[in-house]
Amino acid sequence: MKSLEFPLKGGLNKRMDMSAIPFNLDFYFDENLREVPLSKAEMMKGIEFLKKQIPIFQNDKNEIAKIYGLMGVYLRIVKELEESKKYLRLAIQTYESTSNDNSLFVNKLRLAHTYQWQKDFHTSNQMFKKLMEEAEICDERRGILDFVYQHYAKNLFDQENYDLAISYFHKALNLRIQKGQKDLIESTEYAIHICKGKL
Repeated sequence: MKSLEFPLKGGLNKRMDMSAIPFNLDFYFDENLREVPLSKAEMMKGIEFLKKQIPIFQNDKNEIAKIYGLMGVYLRIVKELEESKKYLRLAIQTYESTSNDNSLFVNKLRLAHTYQWQKDFHTSNQMFKKLMEEAEICDERRGILDFVYQHYAKNLFDQENYDLAISYFHKALNLRIQKGQKDLIESTEYAIHICKGKL
């Protein structure tokens, strides 16, 4: 499965996209709805590759922030959770000095997801609820509301609140059916199947 749970809009920058990373960054979802790398060693090399791009784009805040955000996601997947938080916070700080509010929002969502993996549910619950409220009332966030519902549902799943998790997975699914994106629909249907199996 190649797609991250967020749209990346063309990868790192106009001169280089995700396919330019010469390592296998693919992953699958396990029975706990967590991403698992097909090759942890390859993903670690991919993270190092991304880190080496930082000096190249040091004068472009948006590109640097994109790289920080990607590193934060992949560091979470390889379970380097403190490092994941570090780079996602750097992404957030960098985006705060730009006008790229959607990318700022996405990286806050990613950070909440890392807190979830750390089982810091006090923090993840607060962050997800705040982000969900914003996405529901802000027209600019409507396009990623399905991702917000999907990840909030996973946050609930990790807390064994399966009934409520299913209701948010269904909210995500309804939006994804409207979008017509097969891979996202399948991801949510799989999550609902796993969740129902826990009841």
